[in-house]
Formats: sequence, C-alpha cells, structure tokens
Amino acid sequence: MTTRAQDIPHVEYIAQLLRHMVSVPASRAEWPKRGSVAIIVRLALPDNEQYFPSYDILGAKQKSQTPATLVQALHRFLNADGMEKARVQILFIQRARYPGDPWSGHIGFPGGKREPADASDRATAERETMEELGLDLRASGYVYLGQLDDTCAYALFTRVMLVISPHVYLQLTKQTPPMTLSAEIASAHWVDFGHILRAVDQPAKPFTGINIPVDIASRVFPACCSSEPLWYRGFRMLFGRFHYTVLPLGYTKDNSVFGAPQLENIVIEEHRRYSSVVRFSSDTELYLWGVSLCILGNLVDLSLPVPPETLNPSYTSIASPWPQMDQCRWGDVNFLVNAAHRVFWNPRWRKPWHVRVQKRRGEKMVGNNIDYFQAHFYVLRAAFVVSCLCKAVAMWIAGKAAMRMGLRATRWCFGSKC
Repeated sequence: MTTRAQDIPHVEYIAQLLRHMVSVPASRAEWPKRGSVAIIVRLALPDNEQYFPSYDILGAKQKSQTPATLVQALHRFLNADGMEKARVQILFIQRARYPGDPWSGHIGFPGGKREPADASDRATAERETMEELGLDLRASGYVYLGQLDDTCAYALFTRVMLVISPHVYLQLTKQTPPMTLSAEIASAHWVDFGHILRAVDQPAKPFTGINIPVDIASRVFPACCSSEPLWYRGFRMLFGRFHYTVLPLGYTKDNSVFGAPQLENIVIEEHRRYSSVVRFSSDTELYLWGVSLCILGNLVDLSLPVPPETLNPSYTSIASPWPQMDQCRWGDVNFLVNAAHRVFWNPRWRKPWHVRVQKRRGEKMVGNNIDYFQAHFYVLRAAFVVSCLCKAVAMWIAGKAAMRMGLRATRWCFGSKC
C-alpha cells in the first residue's frame, strides 16, 4: 500500500529527523574553502490555537545536555496537546543581485563563507544568520538539532569550489523575532513543508515544469565567454546546455520579509552563464535548484518517517531528475543517466536507509555517502563514453554498409555498360 507523504503529521517528520541526526553522524568533506548554512525550522499552529507548549518548562534546560536528553525533551515538546495539528515551515532567503556573484539572486538558506575567527562550521552558520537576518540562533528560542552531510559546490564539473556544511535549528516559540535583512538579502520566506512533500508524492519527470538551463561551454571555459573564439562556439553547439531540476516552493507575503527593492534586470554574467534570462522567483513561488536543492533533499531523506518502499514507486529524490543534457543532441546519454538514477540513487541506497562505514586514518567513519552531484558526474562520464563508443561503432557500420552499396552500384553500372 502506497503512503502519501503529505498525509503524515508534520511533527513526525521533526521527530524522525532528530532520531536520524543523533544516531547517524554527518559525513565531513575535508576542503580548505568552507561555508555553512542554517536550516531554520518552525512549527505553525492554526490561527484559532492559542496554546503553544513551552520547551523550558518540560525540563529541557540542563547543565550537560546529551543527545539522549535532547531527544527526550523534544519528543515531549512535539507530543504536547495540539501539536499534531502543527505545520512545519522552513526559512528560505533570496540573495540580492550583485555583478560577478555566482549565487546572485538565487534561493537558498542563510549562511556564508567561514572566517578565520569562526571556531567551527556551526559558529559560521550562527554568525552569518545574525548578520544577514538579525536572528540569534544561540538564544533560548532555538535549539540545535544537528548537522547534515557536507555538500560540495563544484566548478568545471569535477573540481570542488566550496564545501557547505548545513546545520539545522528548531524554533521553540510561536512567534519569530523580527528580522532585519542586510544588503546581501533581498527577501526571506517561510515555506510550508507540504510544498516540499508534493515532490515525494508526485515526482518530477525529465524536461517537465521549470528548469534552469546552464551553458556547458561557459562552465568549462569561463575565460572564453567574452571573446567566444570559433572553437568555443563549436564546442557550445556540440554539447549544448545542462537543464537543472527546479523545485517550485509556494509562499505567501504574510510569511515573508522583503528588503530593499532589487533591480529586475539580470547582469550580463548571468546571461552568459545561463544562455537566457532566468528568474529565480515569482510573486507566489520560489525556484529552488542546485546545491540548495541537494541540501534540502538530504533533509527530506533524514526526516521521512516511513520506509521508502511504502512511498510512490517513482520517487527517488526531491532533487530528481538529474541534470539533463539537450535532448536533441544527447537523448541517449539522458536515457542512460536516468536509468542509473532510478537504480543506484533511490532512497534505499541513500542515508539513512543505507549507511556505509569507511575507515580513515584508522578510524571508522559512519554515513560517509557520496553526494548528489558527485554521483551524477560519475554516471554522466560513464554514459557519455558509452554514447560516444556506440555512435562511433554505428558510424563505422554505416560507413561500411555505404561502401558496400557503392561498390555494388558501381559494379552493376559498369557491368551493364552504362
């Protein structure tokens, strides 16, 4: 029997997320350039519900809080009267537009690069959230749930540009403190978790809905974007573009905070990067994609309270399908990549339902799973090689057949004395 993810009470997702984050440690990618983001979650009760449980009264404040006491305290908080009606909401931001900024105008989570003064990745997430939104995550109104697996932002497909460490916080109060947006943030939005769960019950298919086209040539040879030599244009015509999956997230202005008005035009660097004018939001939806969508996918994986086999059989990840190449040029590559996606990247082979144990420097590392884009480019390279070999063999066979037909025609023509 198939279970609808949207029919499960939202508090069960928070409880399961906490259990999995405590029991399965996050994997860490060692890289000098690091950044952190804060995933801030709150529980919204219906307007007619006046009561909201107090986390402190339940005896959660202790001098030494262990993971076990954290789980017990939060379970009491989530199981309080009336909380079964609560809706989970997640805070997303839209970054301001800046020329030369690779994340200009994108939708994501509050955060930024780690500074030498930051004691840890968690400290970076808390400092950046305070600077960008004016929210103090170290205050008593928030509790730290844990860390998700590090996610890598790639440049030139395989070279790691930045490692992002996501940290999850739960708001313990009914009202969110007033937010003060910095110049780096265009707007902040609370998005209902049900909009995310729709991607679990109704998985997206390739080339359906909204997608972000990224020019492959500009990613591989960014220095040639301005001059565009002849070989660069040939490369772009041959390989075309990547079409990245977009997850639309509905929002309301009542649950949003807007900063200074932003320019509507997109800077020329974005024109070259995306080969077209790309919007990352509308008046009612946010368009989440890329690294932020992968981070959100990891959060959903850990929070699902039911086994994957009970969900929609087509579900693999809310970040599905993988980035697609132009269908007219590389349809066979897309077919191979999507087939591998369904077989090797389904929830049964991902954390927390599948946990790998690796040894590094004599120590056991639990949950050190391969990330989304790294897996994608591994499969893409293999599919691309298979596609090129098959096309080369097909061209060789076609050439041999054409030569035989030409010889037969020549013999017949001269044999007939024409």
